[in-house]
Amino acid sequence: MKLISKSTGTLMAGVAAVAAAATVAAPAGRAGTPQPTPSDECVPVPGAVCGTVRTPLVRARPGLGDITVAYALIKHRDTSRPARGTVTINPGGPGDSAIASAAAYARMFGDLLKDHDLLLVDPRGVNRSDPVSCGTLGSLPATREAFVRAVGECGRRLGVRARGYTSAEIADDIDAVRAELGIGRLDLFGESYGTYLMTVYAQRHPERVRSLVLSSAYPLAVDMWGRPNARAARRALRLVCRRSAGACDGDRVLRDIARLSRRLHDRPIPYTLDGRQRRLDDTALASLVYGLAKTAPAGIGDVPAMVRRALRSDNAPLIDAARQAAPMSGSSLRRDDPQPFNPELAATVVCNDYPTLWNREAPLPVRLRQFSAGRAALPDHDYRPFGKRAWTSMSYDQGDTCIRWPDRRGPAQPTGGPFPDVPVLVTSGDLDANTPTETGRQAARQFRRATVVEVPNVGHVPEHEPSGCVAAVQTGFIRDLRVPDTSCLAAIPPAPVRP
Repeated sequence: MKLISKSTGTLMAGVAAVAAAATVAAPAGRAGTPQPTPSDECVPVPGAVCGTVRTPLVRARPGLGDITVAYALIKHRDTSRPARGTVTINPGGPGDSAIASAAAYARMFGDLLKDHDLLLVDPRGVNRSDPVSCGTLGSLPATREAFVRAVGECGRRLGVRARGYTSAEIADDIDAVRAELGIGRLDLFGESYGTYLMTVYAQRHPERVRSLVLSSAYPLAVDMWGRPNARAARRALRLVCRRSAGACDGDRVLRDIARLSRRLHDRPIPYTLDGRQRRLDDTALASLVYGLAKTAPAGIGDVPAMVRRALRSDNAPLIDAARQAAPMSGSSLRRDDPQPFNPELAATVVCNDYPTLWNREAPLPVRLRQFSAGRAALPDHDYRPFGKRAWTSMSYDQGDTCIRWPDRRGPAQPTGGPFPDVPVLVTSGDLDANTPTETGRQAARQFRRATVVEVPNVGHVPEHEPSGCVAAVQTGFIRDLRVPDTSCLAAIPPAPVRP
C-alpha cells in the first residue's frame, strides 16, 4: 500500500540462490509468441519464458497511443503433465516490479512450481513495461509540503497521459497477457497494493478468477485518514511488549512516545543526511514508528529504548534510525529501494484511484479548505500517541498527498462489487501498521468466501518470514482451495526487544 512497499531484502537475497537459465520474447508487437533470446534479457529462473504485449495507454481513448507491457511466465517443473493452474503475483507499491522479483518468488513458492505456472507482469510504467517519468519525484523532497507540491507538478507534466496509469488499466493489461498466453483462469496473488490491484482485476474480470490470496490487504474503500493504521501501531507496540518477558510495558512505551512527539513538535531535532540538513519532528517520529512496525520483527523492538533514550536527551539512536529510513518531516518515503520501483508511477496510481478527502472537481482553494475542516473535526484520541496532524502527514498515499493533483475529472475507481464468488485467503501480520488485520478483514468482507489468517510476530507481507510457514499455508490454499493446517504459525518467535 505504501511507497515503502515492503522490505525487499528478503526477496532480492533469493536471486543468487536460484539457477540461471531462461528465454525471452521477441520485441514488442501487438502481442507476440515468446521466442528464445539471451537469458540475461529474461529472468534467472529455469523454465522461464518472457514476452510483451502492446495495449492502449487509455483504452477509452485509443488516440493517445499504445504502451508495452512485459511479462515472465515461469513454467511448472513436472513437464509430464499440464499445469494445474497459473498463479499471477503482484508485489505491491504501487510501482514495484514483479519481474525483478522472479527468482525470489521461484524460491519462495518452489513447491507450488512443481505443478503450477507462475505469471509475473510488470505493471505499465514500471521496469520493463515502458517506465513512466514526470521528473519530480526521483529525488524525494524532505518536507510534506514539498512532496505534495511535487505530486501535483507530476500530474501537470503528465497531462492527459496520467489517465493511463490506473489500477483498472493495469488489471486489463494482466488480462491481455492472460488472453495472449491462452490461460483460462488465474489464481490471483497480491501483496500490499497488489491486494488492491488483484481485487480490481476480480471486479473487472470475475469469470477469469479461480482464487485469490491477499497478503497484507486493504479494501477498495480506503480510509484516507489512516485511522486503522494508528490503531494498529498502538496494538503492535503493546503486543511486542506483552511478548517480551517483561523487557518493556506497552502502555508506558505509548506514553513515552506521546511525550517525545510533543517535544519534537515544539523543538524538532536537526540532523544531516548526505550532507543536507533535515528535521526530525513529530511527523518524522510517527513515520519511524510506523515503518518499524511495518518491517517487524526487525526494528520494532528497538522503539522502547530509542524513545526512552531520546527523552533523556540522548538522541543518537533516534537520529541513526532517521538516517536509515530518511523520513520526511511529513512523509514516510524512503530514499532507496533495492529493487526496481517507480515512485512517480505510485503517485499517479494513488491520485487516480484512491478516494479523496475533498471534492475532486473543486478548485484548489476549496479543496484545501475542505481538507483542513475535515482534519480539524477528527478526534485527537484516534491518533494517540501521535498528533492527528503528524499521523495524517506521514503517509505518502493518505491525507493530502493528491490535493494538488490537477485532473478534476479523471478516472474514478469504483469501490463496490460485484466480486466473484471464489475462495479467498487473506493473510495479515499482527504487528503490521501499514495494512493491519483490521483492513485485511475489511478486504475479506468484499468476498463471500474469504478466510483471514493472522500471522503472529511479523509485520508487512508475512510470507517473507524466514521459516517458510506462511508461504506453505498460501501454497496449500492455492492448490486445494481450502486453508491447510496452520499450526506452524505458533513457532514464529516474538520480536526481540532491545534493553
